[in-house]
Amino acid sequence: MAPSPRPRKVGALPWLLNAPLVVLLVVLFLWPVLLLLGLSFGEETWTLRHYARLLEVPLYRTVLGNTFLISGLVTVLCVIFSYPVAYLLATVGDRTRKILFVMVLLPFWTSALVRTAAWIVILQRNGILNSVLQSTGLTDAPVAFIYNLSGVLIGMTHVLMPFVVLPLYAAFRSIDASLVLAAQSLGASSLSVMRRVILPLTAPGVIAGATIVFMNAIGYYITPALMGGPGQTLISMLIAQNINVDLNWGLAAALSVVLLVATLIIFVAFQRAFGLDKLFSGGGGRGASQPFGVHGRRSGGGWVTVACGMLVLLVLIAPIILVFPMAASNSPFLQFPPPSYSLRWFENFFADPKWIRSIWNSLKAASVAVPLSLVIGTAAAIGVSRATPRLRPWLETFFVLPMVVPVIILGVGLYYLLAPLGMLGNPYTLGLAQSVLCAPYVFITVRAALKGFDPTLELAALNLGASWGTMFRRVMLPAILPGIVAGAVFAFIQSFDDVVLALFLTNVRSRTLPRAMYEGMAHEIDPTINAASALIILLTVAILVANLILSRRNAHG
Repeated sequence: MAPSPRPRKVGALPWLLNAPLVVLLVVLFLWPVLLLLGLSFGEETWTLRHYARLLEVPLYRTVLGNTFLISGLVTVLCVIFSYPVAYLLATVGDRTRKILFVMVLLPFWTSALVRTAAWIVILQRNGILNSVLQSTGLTDAPVAFIYNLSGVLIGMTHVLMPFVVLPLYAAFRSIDASLVLAAQSLGASSLSVMRRVILPLTAPGVIAGATIVFMNAIGYYITPALMGGPGQTLISMLIAQNINVDLNWGLAAALSVVLLVATLIIFVAFQRAFGLDKLFSGGGGRGASQPFGVHGRRSGGGWVTVACGMLVLLVLIAPIILVFPMAASNSPFLQFPPPSYSLRWFENFFADPKWIRSIWNSLKAASVAVPLSLVIGTAAAIGVSRATPRLRPWLETFFVLPMVVPVIILGVGLYYLLAPLGMLGNPYTLGLAQSVLCAPYVFITVRAALKGFDPTLELAALNLGASWGTMFRRVMLPAILPGIVAGAVFAFIQSFDDVVLALFLTNVRSRTLPRAMYEGMAHEIDPTINAASALIILLTVAILVANLILSRRNAHG
């Protein structure tokens, strides 16, 4: 078959399209991070004393060990609990699969802060879980599920597990069912099929998901800070403490170097072994003539796995659902089931200027972050698709780096850069900083949409005399619009959910809704936070439904 014709060269266009995102990342990502890392070697004279202190002080060695231990445990738990869910998704009918996917994606899209708040309500001493255990007689006294290792593991696993479920599901769907049937016909038990066929074939999906989870976990800040105790202090929390409490920039910078180097080693190792595409696509196989789970009946082990998968899905969705009765409770205390119901906490939310101002500040930040990231992310995706094969992987790697580097490092670096310029305490400045985090999501979604765009359509339009702008508006834009819309949704949720950048770049008057919620949860949980959480969940659902409706209209149009 003859190769598809390539679009004609457009001169400097790829450079022009890539330039805005390159400039943004150099100014607001690379430069502040490098400034921060330079502080680790001293402000006036070159020194290694900060690194020596990391090795000498037992506390820092303990925190480093805790960070990697907890990150490893969370990664293992995510993989273990994701297998039955991915198996279940891969072996049910299309209609059932859509319903089950909602149970996976709704927590995935819902604010991590909201999910953490829900788990605090469930796991605290007078929370839902302890109430159930005591009422059934399984325990005589409340069990400490929170502010310890168990709380951190539960909270972080719940937040990060979808990153394994999605690529693992793709890996399951790429398995050829004939391989499983052949193994069974040769007398292999369910355990043997799992060990010798399924595990090896789903390994790429597991590795991709586990890599994403581990890179996120070692730089995680919000969940361990709210659900852990002193024994679960992580590197990110120690960085923030050295900035906000001890005012030790050099030591915070040295800790940032350790965290950054560990993250980049993992990222580079995966990229060299598997390629950048598989990190975000899940490492699925080539596809299968007979997709896994389509043919054959379930074995006894299969039914057990299905039951486990349903149980895990219920645990995934339960914190999201339980927010609503808690938000409608009339009690000034966090108790379940509520003794009576009212809308007092919603009324309190809309009557308190603090909450209303925080909503407006969040929307102001998003009004900068979303349009900016949408334009430059889309432009960069088109520019990379037209770059030379040698330059393309370098650009792709640079553009997704903000998704890899722990956000605590970016937050501290931007604080160090912008504070002397008097640019802190402004929601629009926060939105500009958030665009660094949002643009890579737009870039990835639009890049994926472009891979399905037929280049002959572009070539035909250009050969018929259309300018590149006309071709883009009438030919390319309608084809990649679903990817652009998905990128906009990702960008808005990323901006609206941001806590870490808001903690460093805003003040009391310019704080966003997530920062206001975080500050309330860090001291004493005001039931108004449950009302705020319920509203955020409803906003997330509305965005997802709108995105689904637009996608269907584009598909049928």
